[in-house]
Amino acid sequence: MEMWSNESEDKCSKAVFSLPLKPEEPLPSDCCGSGCTPCVFDIYEEDVRKWERKCKEITSGAASYSSDSCEIISRSEFKEFELESMKKVAEKCWVYRFMIPGGKRLGLNVGEHLILRSDMDDPPITRQYTPISPLDACGYFDVLIKIYEDGKMSKYVETWQVGDKVKWKGPFGKFIYTPNRYHHICMLAAGTGIAPMIQVLQSILDNDDDETRISLLYTCRTYQEILMKDVLDVSTDHWNFNVMYVISREDKPGNETRVRYGDRIHYGRIDKDLLSHEIPAPSNKVFVLICGTKSFDKDMINFLSQLGYDGSTYFRF
Repeated sequence: MEMWSNESEDKCSKAVFSLPLKPEEPLPSDCCGSGCTPCVFDIYEEDVRKWERKCKEITSGAASYSSDSCEIISRSEFKEFELESMKKVAEKCWVYRFMIPGGKRLGLNVGEHLILRSDMDDPPITRQYTPISPLDACGYFDVLIKIYEDGKMSKYVETWQVGDKVKWKGPFGKFIYTPNRYHHICMLAAGTGIAPMIQVLQSILDNDDDETRISLLYTCRTYQEILMKDVLDVSTDHWNFNVMYVISREDKPGNETRVRYGDRIHYGRIDKDLLSHEIPAPSNKVFVLICGTKSFDKDMINFLSQLGYDGSTYFRF
C-alpha cells in the first residue's frame, strides 16, 4: 500500500489514507500484436483512470479503502499462486492446476483470460492463457499449456514443480456472453485454441435456462492430439451441442488409435466449403467464435467474409 498523509492548513487535524497501488504498466510482450479490441494497453489506461478516481474518492472522504481487503487476482499487479498438480493430456500438452487460497473462486467471467509472467528472461516475458476449469470452481483453477521446443515461455513452464509459486494477473477480455441472445453459436478452434471454447461451452451447458445451440469445428493434426476430449465427449450428451473433429495430417486414424463410436470426423482442413455445410447462414441470431493461431484466425475470418459474415457476427479470442 502507498501511504499518503494530508495535513490541514491550521494543522489541527491529520488524516492518513491507505491508497491502492497504481496499476502496473503492461510489458511489450503482454500485447499479442493481433489488433485485439481492447488491447491490454487500453485496459491499462482504463485501470489507471479507475485508480485515479478511487484515490480521489478516498482522499476526499467520499469512499473508504480497507488495507485488509484482498483480491484473489488483480489486473493491476501479478499475484503468486501455488502449483498443485500437473497432468499430461497429450503430447507436449499439460493441464496445470493452481491453488486458490481459502477455497475461494477466481472470479472470472465467461471468455476472460489471465496473463502469466516469467522472470527467467530480462526483460520478463508474458503470455495469455484462458482457464479451462469451471467458472464456479472453488479452491483452484486449471490452465492448458502446450510446450513448444523453442518457446521462451515453454522453457520456463518446463521448470515447474508441484509447490512452485507462479505469477498471474487478470482477468482480461471483452467478450460478453448473454444467455439466449443467439439461437446458435458456432465455434472454430485449432489446437490449444479450444481453451476459451471450453469455458463458453461449460457456461452454456451448465445453465438449464440457456437454450443456445452450440456447434464446434475443432481442428488438430491427428486424432490423438485432440485436447479436452473427455470434456467434449461428456458435453455431446447435451441436446444443444455437437462437435466435428477436423484432422489435418491424417487421412484415417493410425493403427494404434481407437476412434470413439459416434465421433464426427472430417479429414482435411476447415475451409469455405466445410463451413458452408456446417454453420448456418449469417443472421443476427448466429454468432461465431474463433481461436487458434494467427494464420488460422486470418483464414477463418476470410472464409466467413466470403460467406457473408461481417465483423459484428464473430469474435476472435
